[in-house]
Amino acid sequence: MSQRPVTPIAAAIGLALVGAVTGAQAASITLANATTEVVVNGGEANNGLVPFDGYFRYTDLAAAEETTWSIDPLLRFGDGTTAILSNGFAGGFGSPIDAGGGVVRSTATNGGIGTQADTELVGSNARTTFSFEAAPGFRLDGVTFVFYAENDLFSFDDDTAAYTGSIGGGDLALFMYDSTAGGLTVRLTGEGVSGSALTLFGAGLWTGFGTALESGDLSVLSADGSNFVTTGDLGLALAFALRGTSATVVVNYDTQPLPPPIPEPGSLALLGLGLAGVGFARRRRAN
Repeated sequence: MSQRPVTPIAAAIGLALVGAVTGAQAASITLANATTEVVVNGGEANNGLVPFDGYFRYTDLAAAEETTWSIDPLLRFGDGTTAILSNGFAGGFGSPIDAGGGVVRSTATNGGIGTQADTELVGSNARTTFSFEAAPGFRLDGVTFVFYAENDLFSFDDDTAAYTGSIGGGDLALFMYDSTAGGLTVRLTGEGVSGSALTLFGAGLWTGFGTALESGDLSVLSADGSNFVTTGDLGLALAFALRGTSATVVVNYDTQPLPPPIPEPGSLALLGLGLAGVGFARRRRAN
């Protein structure tokens, strides 16, 4: 990670759950094992989607690389306004707490909606379960939950983003890696468990993409990847429509050693012809 000044990699191999105080932050909590370290800030980053630091910081210890620049969950309300949950100064999460059992918890209430985020480290997977509860007289209908991940892998200006699967197929996965350094790849997936559905996703150049989402503009996302940006200094995002009075979303942020196997354009064309011949409707996209 070499985009802008970064925090040193912590040598936390073998630790399970460690409290830490860093600079102006009140109480970050670190989850770590032999391969991975995740520093959960909750809302202590106290900024928006573009500046450094966010809900958590992820380091692949084997590669000695902090992959995250800014991880930011947000709520987008029906009137277009947003609540940046990683920004405690603006009513987002407060300091995280140790909920026990290797779980770090953050909570916030915005616009009549209570949000609880439980993050745990499962192998190399930073898994966060987001639970939403509407206050009496409120509903979640018309509210969108967005998980934004701006990543920096080794250098900032040669990111490559890709995706496999689809929303309709229930197997969508977003990827980002450094096209020059290669190797380490971020993998982002999400699931609407109850009262929610994955409806949009995207990748875009971090400044415009992040500020658009922060302002509530979801047009930078799509349901089919039609505006998915594949090269540049990029961020990834997943968006979930919420409904009813309670909802649950699970987001997985992980790394893997190699980029996903994506067919070459020529192979895709041949595959499309073959599938059309048998009347099979699903298409795959490569970037």
